[in-house]
Amino acid sequence: MHIRRTRRAVTALLLAGALIPATLTTASAAEAPAPAAPGVTIGKQTTDPQRVRDFWTPERVARALANEKRDRAAVARDAAAAAEAAEAAGGRARGSAPRLTAEAPQVLPGKRTGVAATAAADVPEMPVAQKVPFPQTAPAILVGKILFIDDAGEEHGCSGASIAADGNNTVWTAGHCVHPGDGRGSDGFYDLVLFIPGYKESLETPGEYDAPWGEWVAQSFVAPQAWTRDKDYDEGDMAAFTVKAPTGYTNLTDTVGAFGYKFGYGSDWPDIIDSGFPGEGYHRTDMDGYTQFYCTGDVVDAMDWNPLDNRLEMNCDMGAGASGGPMATTEGQIVGANSHVETDDQDQRINDHLYSSDHGDQAVAVINAINDAN
Repeated sequence: MHIRRTRRAVTALLLAGALIPATLTTASAAEAPAPAAPGVTIGKQTTDPQRVRDFWTPERVARALANEKRDRAAVARDAAAAAEAAEAAGGRARGSAPRLTAEAPQVLPGKRTGVAATAAADVPEMPVAQKVPFPQTAPAILVGKILFIDDAGEEHGCSGASIAADGNNTVWTAGHCVHPGDGRGSDGFYDLVLFIPGYKESLETPGEYDAPWGEWVAQSFVAPQAWTRDKDYDEGDMAAFTVKAPTGYTNLTDTVGAFGYKFGYGSDWPDIIDSGFPGEGYHRTDMDGYTQFYCTGDVVDAMDWNPLDNRLEMNCDMGAGASGGPMATTEGQIVGANSHVETDDQDQRINDHLYSSDHGDQAVAVINAINDAN
């Protein structure tokens, strides 16, 4: 891969995603024989949207950010335990049917069309995350903060991104950002779930947050049963949810745009841009949970020697709070979502590897179910 090491090249690439046509294609399965789609779990958030928005005071958001490091450690422990169990059992069996695939291009804000496409350029290997240089312009505003409470009423945070789907009001994230994966099915989805695209700390009142593109309350959730039932970090840690437009807005895609997606095409991807809102990182002290960061570089199959483990692995030092943030191509198509890192017995991170579940059949099933629901 040709590597450019200038900051200017990376900055340009963050804007390049806007220069593509905005025609949305529907998810499609591989040619016959068509494989059976995996099962999904569907749930709803019935809390009054204004109550959700009112709940998230600056103090509660601060508690959510403080809990993110603990959440990261718990997710890392669970992922490591799952990997050890799968290895001890000889790996999970996989069907021999053809893989499902689904694909859609990025959509510009306001459904602008007729913009000339540009050739994708190589991006540098940048595992040390940098602040997004233009956080209030597309495509950076497609990424936002997700806030939610668990069954105990504790506040938590993740990242997520607007994704192209029917209804133009859908967010893509990690499964553990909307459901604990404890087998409760549709009753297990978290409550008071809020998505804030372009989220940032207030300049006027440090310690508080601004929502320059509105606060979007979750409505319907879809996650694979591989997550809600099996807590499968290899294939299942992903989810989508629809949102309700706040007063004064039409829909999420018109407001900020939407990433496309490319699901079912494997775990090796060159020139990926990974972004999120980390509250901490590997050997980092400058991440606050309010600022969007990004890494660039190649994504590889985490266990290339093991056909039973197709997680995506990227060198990126973003940590807690970046969960659910998109791994996307330079064409603006999501291929993964930040899931977990590796830690030692003291819950200390041991490297800069950042993992995503394989976005194959399970991801296709989720995006198709979201489209069907709309």
